[in-house]
Amino acid sequence: MATMKSNDSALAVMQQMLQERCIAEPSFAIKMANPSKSMEGAVNYLCSQIQKSGLCVVDDQEVMNILVHYFDENEIEDCGNVNCNIVVSKPELSEEDKEILKEQAMEEYKKEQLQQIRRDNAQKATSKPTATAPKKGAEIDTIPNLFDDL
Repeated sequence: MATMKSNDSALAVMQQMLQERCIAEPSFAIKMANPSKSMEGAVNYLCSQIQKSGLCVVDDQEVMNILVHYFDENEIEDCGNVNCNIVVSKPELSEEDKEILKEQAMEEYKKEQLQQIRRDNAQKATSKPTATAPKKGAEIDTIPNLFDDL
């Protein structure tokens, strides 16, 4: 699993979940010991199923259901390496994390507002002046030109 270094914490969590399942259900440990199954295969299957679903976020229970299905079913074929990034969410944010996220959100908001102001100013600068016709009955001021006859 050298290609999934950025997902080490997620892999550790998934392995822990599966180990707890093996303790609670010893017959599941036999299924996990199947030589045609591997943790790498399980993770690739998980990623492919989530990508097929169109979801970006799934909860622990859904992850567990997909992993268990992979080990339960012998007919599931290797889906190859699936390019994805798996992250583990924290159950609760610390006050420090909340403050950091709030600052990031404020910075993002400021950037969006600045971009909107720039777009508005660019539209004003590029808008063409429109010619207006004189009102009915108004005199048209023209300056006589001595060179008109040339």
